[in-house]
Amino acid sequence: MIDRAVEFATKAHEGQFRKGTRRPYIVHPIEVKDIVSTMTRDEEVISAAVLHDTIEDCQGVTREVLALEFSPRVAAMVAGESEDKSKTWLERKSATIQSIGSAPREVQMIGLADKLSNMRDIDRDYPKVGEELWNRFRMKDKKMIGWYYKGIRDALAKDFQKESVFQEYCRLIQKNFG
Repeated sequence: MIDRAVEFATKAHEGQFRKGTRRPYIVHPIEVKDIVSTMTRDEEVISAAVLHDTIEDCQGVTREVLALEFSPRVAAMVAGESEDKSKTWLERKSATIQSIGSAPREVQMIGLADKLSNMRDIDRDYPKVGEELWNRFRMKDKKMIGWYYKGIRDALAKDFQKESVFQEYCRLIQKNFG
């Protein structure tokens, strides 16, 4: 199932790149899959991790499509990690912070892995590009981007504080946002 999910995500994200780079987008879902794999061996959770942005960012991919292609559980996890792009940045991020703390553990793992992957990108690119980095994001304000990542950290702290990936996430937030 995981291999099929990787193939599906690769096709779905074809032609997409990471914000402000020429890095193929698929590197992000693969990294999220790898991070989630350190927390669970559940193939449906790992598959949902690699598919986590397909509903949100890929044309023609819906919860129903994922339920048919993979399973209703995989589709539910991806939907649980997806944001409503019709809302403003602040509305979406506030909703994510509010919901992730009470989401099912599987969705929390995917969310943590997603945000850790993003923080690794920030940590890699910030020293190279400096303050220009923040212009890649819809919300171009470093302080607000930091608010979001810290909000996710705080929402997950109770359940994930012993996980090494959560500890890495906290270190990267401290390093890049103080």
